[in-house]
Amino acid sequence: MAKAGSNQTMDMYVFAYSWQPEFCYDKTNYYGCEHPEDFWGKYFTVHGLWPQYSSGGYPSYCTDEAFDPAVPEEIGMDDMTTYWPDTEYAESDPNYDEFWTHEWTKHGTCSNLSQYDYFSATIALIKKFGTPADYTAAVGSTISASTLRDDFGGPSYASLQCSGGNYVNGVFTCWGVDEAYMPTVQIECPEDVQGEDTCTSETLEVASF
Repeated sequence: MAKAGSNQTMDMYVFAYSWQPEFCYDKTNYYGCEHPEDFWGKYFTVHGLWPQYSSGGYPSYCTDEAFDPAVPEEIGMDDMTTYWPDTEYAESDPNYDEFWTHEWTKHGTCSNLSQYDYFSATIALIKKFGTPADYTAAVGSTISASTLRDDFGGPSYASLQCSGGNYVNGVFTCWGVDEAYMPTVQIECPEDVQGEDTCTSETLEVASF
């Protein structure tokens, strides 16, 4: 999807969900994976909100504005650590905000949003458009790929992410933007995003902690 150095302006977002039980499968040295919140075992969390070009590709590292650690505090650390956790570290670890720093530096700087608006808009999305009930009911079992795609709007609206073709580790959805570059409504994903669907099996495993 990369298109570095383009003069294009982002005109949509990819909203990336993460499934922590699968992400944590082989990360036995990650504090959050060894001490997961109950929420992470039932619901998707945020991977990121990524500015994108509807014609294909995406911008990255657009400005040198440094991540402001006061912003998650302003939004609310309970929400940030529940919905957008960094499972590598304990919340008390001074490195805990590394994941947010990465997401802001690579993607947020291309959003044309303030840091507060970028992070708060992302939290608002995961709260309003979270985890399908079918998926939560399938934790520790299986779900059909067609059901999960339909739950996220249909095959052209969701790009499922799997390890080994059948272990769900996330979902990409696509969102329009308004004149202020805030995400608005879910839209069909461009062909390049649809092409990143890595769930090749029809029967998908939903890992549990």
